[in-house]
Amino acid sequence: MDAVDDLSDAIDVTRNLLLPIRAKLWLKLAVVVFFVGGMGMSGGTPPTGDVTMFAENVPGDVADEGLDAIPEDVLLIAGAIIVVVLVLWLLFALLGALMEFVFIESLRSNEVHIRRYAKENLGRGLRLFGFRLVLGLAAFSVVVVPLVFLFLSAPDVETVVGSLLLLALFWIAVFLVYAVVMRFTSEFVAPIMLLESRGVLDGWRRFLSTFKANWSEYVVYLLLVWILQLVINFAAGILILFAAIIVAIPFVIIGIGLLALGDVGLWLAIPVAIVAFLLILLVVALIETPIRSYFQYYALLLLGDTDAELDLIPEQRAEVRSDGGESVDRDDEPPTGDRWDDEARRDDGEDRWDDDTDSSYWDEPDEGSDWDDDRDDRDRGW
Repeated sequence: MDAVDDLSDAIDVTRNLLLPIRAKLWLKLAVVVFFVGGMGMSGGTPPTGDVTMFAENVPGDVADEGLDAIPEDVLLIAGAIIVVVLVLWLLFALLGALMEFVFIESLRSNEVHIRRYAKENLGRGLRLFGFRLVLGLAAFSVVVVPLVFLFLSAPDVETVVGSLLLLALFWIAVFLVYAVVMRFTSEFVAPIMLLESRGVLDGWRRFLSTFKANWSEYVVYLLLVWILQLVINFAAGILILFAAIIVAIPFVIIGIGLLALGDVGLWLAIPVAIVAFLLILLVVALIETPIRSYFQYYALLLLGDTDAELDLIPEQRAEVRSDGGESVDRDDEPPTGDRWDDEARRDDGEDRWDDDTDSSYWDEPDEGSDWDDDRDDRDRGW
């Protein structure tokens, strides 16, 4: 099965890209992976604690009057912060969609040219960003609207709790569908958009024809990817933690020394903290680079194996496969029989037949047979 065999091939292709280590390629690819992977942009968990104690500490005028008791300047600042965060998030998402194509093109060519690839795929990046935004808003609405309706219409707390259990199952189903669509869009549809100059929906239509003909391959792919990511991300998380601690230690020492200087040291510690944060992000991106490259190569190999017309990496495929990149069962023995052993003939400089060839076909015919005349003709120079 290609979904299983491509696991090892993806390791070989990734190794050929990243080894021997080229610092410039690694750094540029790490920048791309930072935006593609969306590191550091995941949402946090809701705050927990004693709500009644928090309410007791709220000033009486705020508790009684609500937002009217909050100064207008504070509300404006809070609103401005929300707008800035939203704009930055949208900008990051836009760059992430654009970098998807930069990443795929870099893996295809084994070279990273961020500005060139970004300029060539600006339109595709915008379309992918729009698709993701609409899909995200749709998933968010499907989750939030029933929740709001429940709280507005439920007669008591028991009804809310019971309905929340059913909604939780519904949310899990929505999340699984959303996760599969997003993964397939990034791993398969985006490469099709790049290869055949299609839009997102047109790329999905093209991919669905391949998916329907090879649905079992893609189901196995999903299961294997989720299992592998669970294991690899756990190991990578431990490595990232230790690397971040090592990077942060000298900056923490410098920061403590600066803080001892008073107010001036506090202002000097701010750029030091920013530099430390950026270096930690770079370390995380460098660790994620081979992981993200492996999974993308795995998807590209499977896509080309299930549909030869959608092969984006024929050269890399042929390089790691002795069968020239063809989609075959790699566990099968090569066929034998009465055919030429071309490789041996090229190596030895002489014609050889396989051992299994039945030499009886080439025995000389008996005397008096119909072959005598032909043999006589050959003796006469025919």
